[in-house]
Amino acid sequence: MTDQTPDRDGAAVLQRQVHLTADLLRSLQESMHRLRNAAEELREQLETTGGGEVTGARTQISRLEGLIRDCQKVEKVIAEQSTEFARMLKSGHELDLHAARAAVERGLSRLRAALAPELLLG
Repeated sequence: MTDQTPDRDGAAVLQRQVHLTADLLRSLQESMHRLRNAAEELREQLETTGGGEVTGARTQISRLEGLIRDCQKVEKVIAEQSTEFARMLKSGHELDLHAARAAVERGLSRLRAALAPELLLG
């Protein structure tokens, strides 16, 4: 086993996690879209059937409109995140865990040096 194996394993795990998260975002986006469409259809039915005149129907229509707006906001965020994940996957973005570890070790060394200059003995 080489030093690179844990890094490659970590990158593979991260890549799988990115794929799983992208799939989850797609599923959530589809669910939100269906929910928004159902709320819009219900609102139209209430407005068309004269439900606006029935006691409480106006409140229900207002709540549905609020739900629709909330769905649209969530759909927008999900679309942005999905686009970001798709961009990462398309670019073949992988973390270089070895380089990240080296950078952390350099930072820790500088921190130790700043805290205890006597540690820099050659």
